Amino acid sequence: LPDEAYGDNWIGRNALELIRAVPKGEPWFIQINFNGPHNPMDITKSMYERWKDAKFPPAVEGDGTDDTAKKRRNYGAMIYNIDQWLGTLLDEVAKRGELDNTIVVYCSDHGDMLGDHQQWAKTRPRHPSAAVPLVIAGPGVSGGRTCTEAAETLDLTATLLDFAGAARPADMDSLSLRPYLSGAGKLPRQIARSSLGGWTLVFDGRYKLISGGASALGSGKGGKKKAAEGKADLALFDLKT
Repeated sequence: LPDEAYGDNWIGRNALELIRAVPKGEPWFIQINFNGPHNPMDITKSMYERWKDAKFPPAVEGDGTDDTAKKRRNYGAMIYNIDQWLGTLLDEVAKRGELDNTIVVYCSDHGDMLGDHQQWAKTRPRHPSAAVPLVIAGPGVSGGRTCTEAAETLDLTATLLDFAGAARPADMDSLSLRPYLSGAGKLPRQIARSSLGGWTLVFDGRYKLISGGASALGSGKGGKKKAAEGKADLALFDLKT
């Protein structure tokens, strides 16, 4: 594909035009949903040329094929392209003189197995699929910190309402991360939960307990073991070891 025909570039151009169209001095909110990195793992010629010789760690218990390495390179190229757009969009906010008054959230809805345990895409309780990036920056956010505790994207709604000075509805499950982000408090939850299809997991930042995950864990280590008859189908992981 030529660069101008690539889907994420079309999304980035539209986002840039929308930011430029906001009247100066008016409050605004924008949510930019890039499609990548996502199947099909197609990229432009310029993206291919930049990443064709890149070396990535092999997949964990993967099949060791060249196809897996190629898809991982393309995946990296897609992320790099989105990162470039993030820089372009932040530069535009800076030109408006609003960078010091803007909360920026960078996250995803799911991960990708990328060949680990010979699995691909999402819907798995394993960390490459279930864990997502979450980066928050801006006024009122204590910078330079990495959180290793459990957090949920569910709580972004209440967090943004809090920063905007809007009341959180009483029946909302979302909880504000703002006290933690400011350095004045703790995270609102001790564990994060995730559930899809036949599995459910709970995670406290180190230990992850998965229920009903034998089929979702797949052929990799831990996935071959079947639950004993009459016992719960449980798998416990220590993410530090």
